[in-house]
Order: sequence, then C-alpha cells, then structure tokens
Amino acid sequence: MKRLLMTTLLTVVSAAVFAQKGTVTATIVDADTGNSVVGAVLSVSPTKSPDKKQGFASGYKGAASSPALAYGEYALSVSFIGYNNLDTTFRLSTPRLNLGTLRLKPGVQIETVVKEAKALRTSQKGDTVSYNAGAFKVTNDADVEGLLKKMPGITVTDGVVETQGEEIKKIFVDGKEFFGEDVTTAIKSLPAETVDRVEVFNKLSDAAEFSGMDDGEGYKAINIVTKPGMRQGQFGKLYAGFGYDAEQGSEERFKYLAGGNANIFSGDSRLSLLGLFNNVNQQNFSFEDILGVTGGKGGRRGGVGQYMTRPQSGVARVNAIGVNYSDTWGKRDQVTFQGSYFFNNTNTVNHSTTDKWYEAPMIPDTLMTRGYSDTRGFNHRFNARLEWKISENQNLMLRPRFSYQSNDPWSQTTGWQFGAPSAGGSGYSYTDNFSDALRHGYNVGTSAVYRAKLGKAGRTITLDGSFNYSDNQNNSNSWSNVQSVSSVRPGAGNDPFVWDSNATFEDPETGNQTPYFDPRYLRTLAPSTSYNVRGNFTYTEPVAKYAQVSLQYRMTYNSQERDTRSYITADDTFSIAGLNPDPLLSNSYRSGYLTQSVGPGFRYAKDRSRFIANVYYQRSTLDGEITRNGSEKISHSYDNVTYFMMGELNINRENMLRLFISSYTDSPTVTELQSVYDVSDAQNISHGNKYLKPSYTHRVNFHYVNSNVEKGRTFMWMFSMNTTQNYTATQLIQNPGTLQIENNTYNPLYYSSTTNLDGYWQLRTHMNYGFPIGFLKSNFNVEAGVIYTKTPSMLGGEIDPETGLISGGERNDARNMGYDFRAVLGSNISENVDFTLSWNGTYNEATNSMDASRAKNRYFNHTAQGNLKLIFPLGFTLTASASYTQYIGFTNDYRESYLLCNAWLGKKVFRNQRGEIMIGVNDLLNQNQSFVRTTGSGWTQNATNSVIGRYYMVQFTYNLRRFGKKGSHDIRDYEGMGDAPRRRGPGGPPPMGRFH
Repeated sequence: MKRLLMTTLLTVVSAAVFAQKGTVTATIVDADTGNSVVGAVLSVSPTKSPDKKQGFASGYKGAASSPALAYGEYALSVSFIGYNNLDTTFRLSTPRLNLGTLRLKPGVQIETVVKEAKALRTSQKGDTVSYNAGAFKVTNDADVEGLLKKMPGITVTDGVVETQGEEIKKIFVDGKEFFGEDVTTAIKSLPAETVDRVEVFNKLSDAAEFSGMDDGEGYKAINIVTKPGMRQGQFGKLYAGFGYDAEQGSEERFKYLAGGNANIFSGDSRLSLLGLFNNVNQQNFSFEDILGVTGGKGGRRGGVGQYMTRPQSGVARVNAIGVNYSDTWGKRDQVTFQGSYFFNNTNTVNHSTTDKWYEAPMIPDTLMTRGYSDTRGFNHRFNARLEWKISENQNLMLRPRFSYQSNDPWSQTTGWQFGAPSAGGSGYSYTDNFSDALRHGYNVGTSAVYRAKLGKAGRTITLDGSFNYSDNQNNSNSWSNVQSVSSVRPGAGNDPFVWDSNATFEDPETGNQTPYFDPRYLRTLAPSTSYNVRGNFTYTEPVAKYAQVSLQYRMTYNSQERDTRSYITADDTFSIAGLNPDPLLSNSYRSGYLTQSVGPGFRYAKDRSRFIANVYYQRSTLDGEITRNGSEKISHSYDNVTYFMMGELNINRENMLRLFISSYTDSPTVTELQSVYDVSDAQNISHGNKYLKPSYTHRVNFHYVNSNVEKGRTFMWMFSMNTTQNYTATQLIQNPGTLQIENNTYNPLYYSSTTNLDGYWQLRTHMNYGFPIGFLKSNFNVEAGVIYTKTPSMLGGEIDPETGLISGGERNDARNMGYDFRAVLGSNISENVDFTLSWNGTYNEATNSMDASRAKNRYFNHTAQGNLKLIFPLGFTLTASASYTQYIGFTNDYRESYLLCNAWLGKKVFRNQRGEIMIGVNDLLNQNQSFVRTTGSGWTQNATNSVIGRYYMVQFTYNLRRFGKKGSHDIRDYEGMGDAPRRRGPGGPPPMGRFH
C-alpha cells in the first residue's frame, strides 16, 4: 500500500512539474544605433524537438513577449529584413523570463549602407513618414523650424506647420509632448543640430491609442527623434540686440530684442526654458484665448472656447517667458510627467484701413474706414500630463490645466459708406465707432483617462472624462453713430476722412438741419460663467485573430450663464448713476446643452492593412431661458446618426493609401435661437431664428504617399471634400428702410438673420513632389493645389414685424475657385552654405449666382523669397533675405507690391565659434506693408495693417552646446512611436499574429 501511494504521489508531482509554463520577454534593437526594431520575428523551439516551432513578433519600442511555454530548454532565432539572424538558446524554469536586450546587426555591406544613407531622405513605416534630418543641410545655429521648411510635404507659415493638407497640432520630442499645443514655440526651441529624424504621423486620441479603436478624434503630429549622442547635456540659443529707427517718434525710435532658450536634458529628465522680450513685433508665443475676444469664435455650445490663436494685426511689444519639464519616475518607469507654463504680456498698436465695395447682386456701395487700436493683454497658462502605469494591465492619465487672461483693448474707427442714390446706391452714411473695454477671466479644468486590459488580448475598457469651468468679466464703454443714411454727400470733393463731425445736412422732406453724426453712448457690463462635463466609456472585444469590436457611450453637458446689462449714457463720461439697463440692449440668458451618443465599432488589422468603422446614434437636447422684457424659454431636441470610417493600405514600404470618411453635427446655440433683436450696432441690426436646425457635415479625406528611398524622392497627394446639410447661412437685406422696434425708429444699412440652407461645399486637392538635385547639391520641392468653395446665403426679402424673421428673398451661392503653386529649392551643400529660394502664388476666381452677368472677380497674389547664410573663413558671416510680394486685381484693376530686404554682416567669436556678433538693417528699402484681400457674397474687401519698417540693429547671439558622454546610453529609444501604438494599442491584436 505504501509503495502504491508513493508511486501515485511521484506521478502527480512529476505531472505538475511537467505542466508548469512560463512567458519569455525581450527587447529587439539595432546593434549599431540602439534604435528599437518593430516587427522582428522571433521563433522558439524545444532543443529536443526542433520541429515544434512557435513564433511571435516585436511590437512597440521593440518589445516582444512569447506565448506560454512549458519549462525546458529552447532555441531562439530572431530575424528581420535587412539584418543578420540572431541565434541563441535559453532555459525556462520560472513563470517569467526576461532575456533583456537582443541586438540585431545589419546584414548588408558597409559600402551599401553608406550609399543608401546618402540617398535616404524619407522612409515610411505604417502611417508614419520619417525624414532623415542628415539629408537636409542647415547651418549649425539653425532651429527646427528652418529644418522643417526644407522637407518635402511640410510648409511653415507664420509658425503654423502643415503637412498633407492638415495642420500639425502637437510636437513630440523622443515620444514626449513638448510645450503642449504650442507648436510655434516648440519648433523654435530646439536646434536642428540635435535632430536625427522627423516623424510625421496621425496621433490617436489618448483613449483610442490604448484600445486600438480609432474614434476619429486624432490629429496630425510630429515626433522629433534626437541624435543618441545629444540626449544628455545642455543646449539652446541666447540673443540680444539694440537698434534705431530714425523715422519713428522719440518713444518708438529705439528698438530692442532679447531672448532665447535653454534645454537641459539628463536621461528622462528634460527641462526647457525660454524667454522673449522685444518691441519689433516678434510674437513667437501663441496664447490661449479664453475670453473669445482676441479673434475667432470659441466653443459653439457655450464651452470654454479654448483654442490657440495667432498674433494680432499690428505692431506689438512683447514680454514672454515659458518653461517645459518632463521626467519619468519609479523603478519600472511607472510615472511619466510633462508640464509647461507660459506667461505673455503684449501691447499691440495698429493703424488699419478697409476699402470694401459691394457689387452685384448687392446694391452698389463703397465702404471706406480708417482705424486705430491699442490692445494690452497678458495671460498665464499651465498645462500638465501625468501618466501612471499602475500595472501591466492598468493605466491612468491626468491632464490638469489652468489659465488666466486679461485683455484691455482701445479702438476707434471712422469712415464713410457711400453710393449715390441716383445710381441705385444706399446714400451716405458716416461711421464713427469707439470702444474702450476691460476683459478678464480664468479657466480651470482637468481630464482623466483610465484604461485596463481584461485578461484576454484585445479585451479592454477605457473610461475617459473631463471637467472645465470658466468665469469671465467683460466691461466696456463705447459709442456708435445711430444716424444711418443721408441722400446728401458732405463736402463733395473733399477728403471724406478730414471733416467736421458737427456737420449737418438739410433733410429734403422736412427742410430741417440733421447731423451726420448722432452718437449713442453705451456702458456695458457682461459677466459670464460656464462649465463643461464630458464622459466616455469604451469596451473592446477581440472576435478573431485580426479583428475587434467595440461599444462606446459618450456624454457631454455644457452649461452657460451670461448677464449683459447695457446703459445708454448722456455723454462720453459714461456715467450710469441713476440709470437702469436699457431693455432693448440688455440680455440675460442661461443654457444647458446635453449631447449623448452610443454605438458599436469594428476594427480589422492584418499585416500592412487596417479598417475601422464606428457608428453612433446621437441625441442632443438644449434647455435655455432668455430674460429680456420677460422670460422666453427655449427647448429643442435633435436626433442624428454620425459615423466614422478609416481604411489604410500599406502596399509596401514605399506606398501607402489612407481614406477617412466621417460626419458630425453642429447644433445652434441659445443666442442664435433667441427671438430678439440685436440693435447694439444701429447700422447693422440682426435677429435670432428660433427655427434653426443643426447642421450636418460629411467629410472625406484621401491620402497617398510614395517614398522612393533609393532615389530620395517623395510624392504625396491628398483630396478632401466637405459638404453640409442645413448649413447655417446668413440672410441679409440691404437698406431695409424704416424699422419700428419697441417704440424706437431705426434706419439701418443692413438687417440680417440666419437660416438653414443645403449646398455648402468645399473640395480640395493638393500634390507635393520632392527630389534631390545632385549637381546643385540641393533639394527641390514643388507643390500644387486647387480649392473650390461654395457658400450659400439669402439676399433680400421682407421683414415680418411680428416675428422679426425674413421671408422671401433670393438664394445666392458665392463660389470661389483658388489655384495655388509653390516651389522651394533648399541648399544641401554644407553647414557653411545655407540658402532657400521659394516662389508661391495663388490665383482666385469668385462668382455670385445672382449676378446675371456671371462676372468673375479675379485676383492674384504671389511672393518670391530668398534666404541666405554664408560662413566664410575666419568666421565672418553674411545673412540676407529678400521677399517680393505683389497683389494684382484683374476685375477691379489694382496693383499693390513691395520688396522687403534684410541684410546682416557678422563675425563668429570664441574658440568654438558658438558666439556671433551681427550688425544689419531690417527692411532696407522701407517698403514693408500688410495687405489682405477677401471676398464674400456680393462684396470684395482690401485691408491693410501696421507693420515694422526700416531699422538698424546690432545683435549678439550665443549657441549653447554642451553634451554629455553618456547621452546615447542613458535615454531609452523612442523610435517607432509613430507606428505601433497608433495602429493597434497595447491591448490590440499582435501586429502579425501568432503562428505555429
């Protein structure tokens, strides 16, 4: 019996030991560069049974993990195209065995590698286009912006970076966010000398990146991969200059410029500091407009209106500082932090002109205004990103943010709108608008994403939520002219901008003397608060080796309250003592907007191809109340179905196709739906439309990229289409006559409302082709594109005195066809010879369907530009630039042109030539100007703004370069961040599947 029990026990123990299994992990890298290898194939087989092979592949950052293997001794073979196979053995006797870093050696001859490196300009991996920075020569003191301008398919205009027809939203450095959403600052803060590669990719949203289910909320981004030897140390640029402008007044005669940036990299710890102080209109820091007062339109449904704005028109005095810090903490690098802080203080002065003429189908008229503005503002903003890898299966990310902004604008605009009544014109109307305001507010919020894997590969849940709160104050004093139209022209033959504001005309009907200028003085107080809550739940489930399905629920609630009180004061002292708010000009409202959507999704990914489809049922509910001479409640509910589909086909390593098809809705706000008049501008009165419906937009985007690595050629083609149903269009009546509004009489020049119209279209196609020119040692890039836009509107009609709405009228489709072309020749000679020659032109044709003559408003503008920097022996330098810009009107005959030339002579100083002293002149010919032409439904406008003219300056620049010897070993490799995580996410199916 004892022998039987012992035999049974030994059998059970042996079986248990034999049944034990474990997992093998490793990281695959390039032996020469240390860069990770994504997609390497690992094959394992028991040494005693070599025919029983199992395989798996390396993924994000070269990480590889085997299926469960029984304890024992195994043979391992690692292979990848272009590398020698790596063969080794290991013994598995624990539940988890880490083989560490496995280094693959390139499997081609050295001569071949050198030859290919010379030709290599771009390469392609999945949806990522990678540019070899070494193939684009710039001077040693150039920044990343100068490097990007030479790369095919990338354009940089006023700090805005675009590629494949899309704007770059974020910059990453070695896989980490750099200065948040401030792309302009990011590309000016890194020296080109430190860049190894520039990767352009489609970044998924935080939630979609983990689940692998694209939700259509991604964006275009750039990842800058630094050279391994330059990831440890201090580098940057410091500069200061002092100048003189003999043609300015005493206060603005002296010019100054100071600033720079310093980057301190030490392993995962990275600190960047920057500053900018000048009065020569250098506005490199974009800033967040939480007040919605410095340009553009904020959130349509009463959100915080958070977006980045470009510098305002005019000449600015700028003081700004910023800091960006990132680091990784924990034994297993569980916690990653990135944060940035900015402070901006600007004082912008602008002298502006506007010449606007109305033509068929509008009544012929001309508007001429001249304006002056002085805007002072400052803001603080802080953004952070904290990611905690709780375990291998759980992840939490937080994004706190805070901003405070103050804006103090002062402006006055005067002018005339005139059209002889005998010729069908509106008559003569004097414009005199003044505003002095003080606006300030803050915005605080946070977002969080929790992600978890639920055991089975591809089974995940994602919880995504955010909260924002803003509080704004908006106080202003203003006046405007309420006397609108006269049939008599004042001072015929005189300058319309030099006249007596007390002038009068004789009313032909009454014979009384009537003033041209009858000002109304307003004091307005308009505090507002808003908050936004958003939640999102996503569940993904694998249904096959290469497929996943998902279920997603989204909820967004926007709440806003605003209390506008306007007082009509007696004079320009704007005293409101003893006054009550004017009921016609005051408006208080609250609104709550709830949007919910739910729907399934499907994802298929195999080898180089993938397909994603999401469909949502969406219900939006608006609940609002307007208080103005009583109370008006507004309640609307809208039901829609939206969709998102994406297909990607990577034909081979050189050819890629991608197609996006999606839709979205844009519901009207409570202010657009309110049934009240807006008479704050007596010459332009508007009215809300309570019958407005949500607009529904369909979008199609197609991209094709070809990268010929052998010949260094790159070809890109994109096509996009937007069409909108129930487009929110303007309905406008010119010279509507006398209006009686709540016992007040008005004679406005324009009366407008909004209405829904189908038929908005925008079509765009764009091609780019880049290649090296060997005998010139230069790179040549050529771009061409066509854009067509059709914007519907309603003109004319009758005003219903009861509802204030416009009935009748005729539809007008304003069509614009634009053709653009750009050519860039960038030197690739050496670091001592850097030049860029470019030419870009745009030709436009605008038509209006109501114009019986079908006349085309044709105009053309083009710019030829050259930039040169030469470094001579003994360290002498020449820096020069020239830009010729011309605007030509063919229909309305006009020509505007100017030539802007800058020239600087310099001398490199110090033993390592890191310093440079320069003396030069800005705008040598003193021709600089700002000119913009725009067109609309029945009108064309030319506008100019203030610019910086000629000044002389002495400037000193020092380039900080101090790199540690351990830079290539202390930093982890981030190559491929543009590939694996966006294509499938850590919880998605393996890139190539498993095989046996």
